[in-house]
Amino acid sequence: MARHNQSSYGSDKLEFRQIVLSHIKRILDISSHELRDTTTTRSHGNFNETIECEDTRRSYIQSIENLSYVLLPYFDDDMSKIYDECIEMITLFSYEIKKKLKEDYDKIVSEVSKDDVSANWITEVRIKYAKKMFVGLNQLLHRNDYLKSSIYGDSGVDEIVTDEEGEAEEDE
Repeated sequence: MARHNQSSYGSDKLEFRQIVLSHIKRILDISSHELRDTTTTRSHGNFNETIECEDTRRSYIQSIENLSYVLLPYFDDDMSKIYDECIEMITLFSYEIKKKLKEDYDKIVSEVSKDDVSANWITEVRIKYAKKMFVGLNQLLHRNDYLKSSIYGDSGVDEIVTDEEGEAEEDE
C-alpha cells in the first residue's frame, strides 16, 4: 500500500521549474492591478462596517520575498548583493526603516510638507525594494536559462549536444 502511495505521489510532483514559473505568474497577476489596501469601511448611520480584503501591496512584497527564498540556493554573487540589500528593507520593522532612511525621509519632508508625505511611505519603500529584488531574480533566472529544467535538477529533458566533429546529437 505504501508503495502505491509513493508512485502516485511521484507522478503528481511538480518540476521545480513549474513551481518557479507559477510563482512568477502569481506575482505578475498581483502587480497587474493597483497595489493598494482594498479594505473598506461603510458607514450605516449608527454603526460602521469594515470589510477586510487583501492588501495587494503586502501580497506583492511577500510573493517576491518567498520567491527569493525558493531561489536562494541558486544565487550567484550579483544576486546575493541585491538580495542582501533588498531583504533587509523588506523585513525591517517600520521604526527601523524610519531610522535607517532618516536622511531620505527628512529630505522628502523638506521638499514637500510633512502632511504631504504619504502615510504609507514605509510600504512604498518596501515595494521599491521588492521591485528591485524581483528584477534581480528575473535577471538571475535569465543568466541561468531558467526555462531549461536541467539547471535546477529536473531530468527527462532532451538536450542537443555536439560530438567532437561538431555534429548535433540528441541526448535523452
